[in-house]
Amino acid sequence: MAEEGSVKREIKDVFYLIALQGLNYIAPLLVLPYLMKVLGAEKFGYIGFSLSVSQYLMLIVDFGFNLSATKRIALAKDNRDELNKIFTSTLYAKIALLGVSFIVLVLLACISRFAEYRQTMFVMFFMVVGNAFSFVWLFQGLGKIRVVSIVNMIAKLSVLPLTFIFVKNSSDYLVAALLQSLVAVVATIISIGFIWHEKWVSIVAFIKKDILFELKESFPIFLSSAATSIYTASFVVVLGYFCTPAEVGQYSAVDRIMRALCWLIFIPVSQAFYPKVALLGLKNRRKGIDLVLKILVFILFCMLIVFVGMFFLSPYIIAFLGKDYQNSLLLFKIMAFVPIFVGVGGIVAQLGILALGNKDDKKNYQRVYFIAGGVALISVFASIPYLGTVGAAISLLITEAVVCGLMFWLGRKILF
Repeated sequence: MAEEGSVKREIKDVFYLIALQGLNYIAPLLVLPYLMKVLGAEKFGYIGFSLSVSQYLMLIVDFGFNLSATKRIALAKDNRDELNKIFTSTLYAKIALLGVSFIVLVLLACISRFAEYRQTMFVMFFMVVGNAFSFVWLFQGLGKIRVVSIVNMIAKLSVLPLTFIFVKNSSDYLVAALLQSLVAVVATIISIGFIWHEKWVSIVAFIKKDILFELKESFPIFLSSAATSIYTASFVVVLGYFCTPAEVGQYSAVDRIMRALCWLIFIPVSQAFYPKVALLGLKNRRKGIDLVLKILVFILFCMLIVFVGMFFLSPYIIAFLGKDYQNSLLLFKIMAFVPIFVGVGGIVAQLGILALGNKDDKKNYQRVYFIAGGVALISVFASIPYLGTVGAAISLLITEAVVCGLMFWLGRKILF
């Protein structure tokens, strides 16, 4: 009965996280169709392209600290001096990386093919700045991750509704981009105020070797994240080089709708059950495996619902978005299959390989994303110049199918 009760608590956590994360995902999901419709495919393409660039730049600034610094803070949270040293070193490292990311942005802006996206890229760089000082790694390390979710929810609910007031036509695309970016800035301001009020940490003397140590600790994680981001953000950037902004906008629209629906279900489930599965892996492995298999069936069912919605209801979605998106029907049909691979592969990877696997399994987990990155790069450059947005959608589907297949291959000895 104790085991059953604990599972019930995990299920309650899922609904809590869905409610909390749901607001985080539903808020932009309500705004996005409005932006797609009001701005049109071309101007929304400016935002979609610039968002993908910002995601790359945020990868540089994050540099894996959300895992490496989080772990070190969790271990040092009872040692104030050590905690302050880790906090200060990580903060200065992120400031230095923010400077690097701005240089990268300037270099991208100098590419003549990206000239039309230049203004939007610089406006959306505020998102990178906000992300640099979000301190998620500190909140996680101190066991205050719920605060992050609440802060993000407040930021999105306070800023995103302004879109309906200030964005009225396609000429307001820079305002729309700024409002998207200000969510991260507002969240950061709230987070800094919270940290200052609670006095959890203090900034101490600048020590170069400590900063270099934090960078060294995070570098392997950064490489793994970089491999993952190759196929989560690069497709839009490559599209921006070979295709028109309108085509970029069509692809970005379908991709963001698909991911919002997918993550709304997958992330709360994986976050709520990961600690439970990891604990069962140590105490009662068989029950842990059984639980993962049940979750796998549940996620498959949910992702099939997403598939049906995207595949069969796409004509109605396109009719709502307007004539600029008439050519995106095939994109909806192709990308409708992606959530199935994302959901199933993700559960096997996170709850199977990471929560129940050994060190070798976890190393193989990282290798999968390096392989996926290679598959993504080859397929995207082979398809987009000839097939445009359809080629990008096919490449995404192939890449996610490869990830899912490899995760199943690695997880079979653990789960079956």
